[in-house]
Amino acid sequence: MATPYSRTKALVQTKELLVHLADPKTDGIAEELRSRAQALLLAFPTLAEIEALHRASPELLGPAPPFSRLSGSGDVLGVIDATR
Repeated sequence: MATPYSRTKALVQTKELLVHLADPKTDGIAEELRSRAQALLLAFPTLAEIEALHRASPELLGPAPPFSRLSGSGDVLGVIDATR
């Protein structure tokens, strides 16, 4: 069974993977895969939305990581680890 921590980490890492696959600067990605990643990112929750989901359903996702405090640092997994 997944823990709230592992669910959040998987969401964030999946978003990071999609961003990497969708980036035109990433070499060796087939155009079909790049297009699919870009399409999925259009509907993928933002960090603010993931934070809101935590507040709405703490029994499933645990306490809300303070993503809003990142200030552009990009250390999303560090924030998640700090709330563990």
